[in-house]
Amino acid sequence: MRSNVLIIVLIFSLYACSSDNSYNEPQFIEEHEITGKCLSDDLMISYAYDMAVDSRYVYILALSEGKWLHVYDKHDGRYLGSNVHAGQGPGEIHTALSLMVDGDNLQIYDQSQKKLFNYSVNNEDDSLQVSFVDDVNFSSCSGIVRRAWDLGGQYLVDGQLGVEKTGQKRFQLYDGNSVVSQYNDFPVENGDMKKAFLSPNVCFSPSKNKMATGTLYGGVLETFDLSSTSILLSGVYRFYEPLVSFKAGELVPATDMKYGFSAMCATDDVIYSVLIGDSDPNNLYNISIFDWNGNGLARYKTDRQIFKLSCYSGTPSELYALTYSRSEGFSLYLYRVEI
Repeated sequence: MRSNVLIIVLIFSLYACSSDNSYNEPQFIEEHEITGKCLSDDLMISYAYDMAVDSRYVYILALSEGKWLHVYDKHDGRYLGSNVHAGQGPGEIHTALSLMVDGDNLQIYDQSQKKLFNYSVNNEDDSLQVSFVDDVNFSSCSGIVRRAWDLGGQYLVDGQLGVEKTGQKRFQLYDGNSVVSQYNDFPVENGDMKKAFLSPNVCFSPSKNKMATGTLYGGVLETFDLSSTSILLSGVYRFYEPLVSFKAGELVPATDMKYGFSAMCATDDVIYSVLIGDSDPNNLYNISIFDWNGNGLARYKTDRQIFKLSCYSGTPSELYALTYSRSEGFSLYLYRVEI
């Protein structure tokens, strides 16, 4: 039986990685139903931009009551406090977009201030403390910085760094002084379709030597190798075509377009995602698992809409999800999967 499964995986891998530009819906070897465990159903937020989890806490990036960062105990869902004031003073955030946790360091990127803020996370005498350390200012850079992440000495930028103003750019590696590598290719030819790749879902392996991106408009999964001082494309997997037009500065999806990735996180072995695969963008009732070669490993039908998804490398089978319903608003759930 195992040899048959390996043959299926190999065939699908070759099929997904084929050099043509056809779109093929992913075929998962196993499909399951899964029920989550509610950790907290009393989240006082109206919209979440990102979330992260480490060995102790769940961090939610959302503006609520003048603060951006809301922390919960990952084991029992206990609310531990809110931190990082809204504003434009030292350590204050105006327009947060992305969140990353690495050990005792926490990063938040503020798009309006073009700064990547660093905070330390400490738990002394059972009291959680989040303290501002410093920030990296991208204001002197030519171009747009939509999001930025610290990869350890270099910064991965989702934006338009450089003096060249024409043409849509994608990712650059920035060493603090100049762009050392960039990747500006697209897996589509149509100019309007390229707009679907503006600010896709992005996730990194815990080692930060791999990156995966997935489009919401249509479903295109790309994987990248970041192990050297360059951004190298590893694979392109086309699941749903991004049938969009660009009018009055906005993306307009076709009525029959299938939506793709609405949430992503990763371990060194797998990519967890919410893959919609439907013309209804609110069909968020799944957790879809891929390996880094684009193979569909398992798909779980969930009991709730999954709005955000995060995992910790120390417990890779535990997924922390920010769920949403009209009646209850946002809740924090734990899902245990088999990988």
